[in-house]
Amino acid sequence: TAGWSGAIGPAVPLAAAATSLRWAETAVQLIKKNLLPQGEVLYCTERTEELLLLPAEELIDASARRCLAPLDGLSPTQARRLAETLLAWIETPGGAPEVAARLGIHPQTARYRLRQIRELWGDAIDEPDQRFEMLLVLRARRLRGDSPTSG
Repeated sequence: TAGWSGAIGPAVPLAAAATSLRWAETAVQLIKKNLLPQGEVLYCTERTEELLLLPAEELIDASARRCLAPLDGLSPTQARRLAETLLAWIETPGGAPEVAARLGIHPQTARYRLRQIRELWGDAIDEPDQRFEMLLVLRARRLRGDSPTSG
């Protein structure tokens, strides 16, 4: 019926029904917080990223304070742009031209931002664990609709 929201957990063996129910309950809580669409039935297996990242709000915020600390001294606009560029760089194979295409900016602008990122983080930016944590934080922030650096 119109106006109803709900969630369907993953198909599991009967013995694991509680697990499927937990997924669905988590999805319903995210719907109530306006973090997932309302007025439809959601299939949890199609929302794995949200179900993994959005409930961990406090963990994401604590991690953001640590791994995005190099952005602290920048203006909000500059921090947002560099965070968007950082996420695009982590998610995009290739270099500045590919990042520029993804962000809809000039390749020279992407190169400039990538140099700033390199200056702010130094060699830490090349650490796989550091990059993975930044990826999780930035994607969670994007899913929440937050500024990449707020919190």
